[in-house]
Amino acid sequence: MDLMKKIQTLVRFICSFAIALMSTIVLLQVINRNIFGSSFKWVEELSGMCMIWITFLGAALATTLNAHTRIELFVNLLPKRLSKLVYALGDIVCAGFSLALSCYSYPLIVANIHTMSPAMKISLSFNYIVFCIATILICIFYLIRAKADFAEMMAVDKENK
Repeated sequence: MDLMKKIQTLVRFICSFAIALMSTIVLLQVINRNIFGSSFKWVEELSGMCMIWITFLGAALATTLNAHTRIELFVNLLPKRLSKLVYALGDIVCAGFSLALSCYSYPLIVANIHTMSPAMKISLSFNYIVFCIATILICIFYLIRAKADFAEMMAVDKENK
């Protein structure tokens, strides 16, 4: 779990840096446009890239915090052992879906590797690679949570014996 904490810390740092960078460059753009009457061409592209990275890495971070929306009303009505099984199976389904998304994002990354953004001349794959990274992280985090759910389910079995 120590590795997971390090990954969480790295993802938080990247998201925090991207938020700070985006806020700073947009503020500078507003000041430059209103005071000096001109604007930087690259600000929109960079702020858009930052927003994409914040969105997808934030989704991965939300997975570690169990902050994604789930409907728990009916699951909580089940016996504790069965509810843990339902949660674990749901986590496995989400992990599989995330892995599938990651596999489908790879061709998009490869297809855009030589396509450059107009103002900054950065490969558009930079925008798409974060989707692959985030969905792999989400898959790993869901599998870790599923393992914990199964462990809790087994602990409930031992308590009942």
